[in-house]
Amino acid sequence: MYRLKCDTEFDMQLDVPEFSIRYYQLLNSKKKNIIYIKDVFDNSTFRYRTYNVMEAMENNFKYFVTCFLVSELYSIYKLLSKIDLIILQRAKWSFELESFIRIVKEKKIPIVYDMDDLIYHTKYVPKYLNSIGDYRDFTVDSFFALSKRYELIASSSDGFIATTNDLKQHLECDFNKPVWLMPNFFNKEQEEESRKICLLKEKNYKRDKFVIGYFSGSNSHQRDLEIVESAIIKLMDKYPDIYLKIVGYMSLSKEFEKLKKDGRILIDKFVPFQELQYKIGEVDLNIIPLQNHEFNHCKSELKYFEASIVDVVSCATDNNVYHNIIEDGKDGFLCTEMDWYDKIEYVYLNYDKMKNVIKSAKNKCYQLYGNNRQEERILNLYDDIIESIGGDNETK
Repeated sequence: MYRLKCDTEFDMQLDVPEFSIRYYQLLNSKKKNIIYIKDVFDNSTFRYRTYNVMEAMENNFKYFVTCFLVSELYSIYKLLSKIDLIILQRAKWSFELESFIRIVKEKKIPIVYDMDDLIYHTKYVPKYLNSIGDYRDFTVDSFFALSKRYELIASSSDGFIATTNDLKQHLECDFNKPVWLMPNFFNKEQEEESRKICLLKEKNYKRDKFVIGYFSGSNSHQRDLEIVESAIIKLMDKYPDIYLKIVGYMSLSKEFEKLKKDGRILIDKFVPFQELQYKIGEVDLNIIPLQNHEFNHCKSELKYFEASIVDVVSCATDNNVYHNIIEDGKDGFLCTEMDWYDKIEYVYLNYDKMKNVIKSAKNKCYQLYGNNRQEERILNLYDDIIESIGGDNETK
């Protein structure tokens, strides 16, 4: 286990300019202008799908990219003549947004919907509920209603941006509209903090225990943890220096509760995203178990790359997401339901030989998901969208 001290006080809010600044930046922009619309500015989806994009594009020559909340839309109607493309980032139906979209369509401004999960249709809700293991009427009613709100707004778009190929295929099939692919990637602060963490680990490594990390985040992975629970319990029984650390919201089984009382399972319910990199960096092995169904097949690979850039080995379920990114044994480990025990034990017994795996994973992730490698990809994406569905803004 690595003992890392984080000296930075982290704020949950991302550094998004005040509304007045964003307004006047758009008003005075001499570039083509793209605006993202979101319900809130402080969650993981906004960070990866909007904030990181704005940061990667801040110095490009062609596009000015900014964002507005749904609650701010009434204030930007006067600026519609400045807008070349609107991207609705996982936005759900509301009277305000419906009215805004109607006016935007009248002015022939193209709209695309950015989607990062299979949550936009009621037919997928049972799979999501199965993932969280919560079938109470309140939960069922809430998620069916929420998915319908996503669907109403998504169906009004001219096209979509998806995080993964599997999600792209579902969107193409369900809406019969063009879909573009844009994977998640790092922001600059995430990379900077991760490099600090790697340096700290080189100086402060002390192997007094072997910690398996499970970073669930939301409660949507309750059933996923069950896949690997038996293997972890057996390993903890066999090796007294193996511990489990869970970061996120998770209900524990009776067996896990007992291990928690014994101090063998450590829990952090939620941490700011910058601090999350430190939490990941403290463990020896990152596990990514996923149930085999459509909802999980559309997940992105971010749990792998978040761990890789802080020099942590990953064992992941061998599904479409991770099969396409991890080379088993070279830059991580792929697991079927039957071999979690063997793969985790192999890493535990051979941890001193994991340096090449760690290095290969980190190099690959910076190559694919590094912030400084995204500008050209996003430029090409915007060019293609506007060329394909750009229309002709009647107010320009």
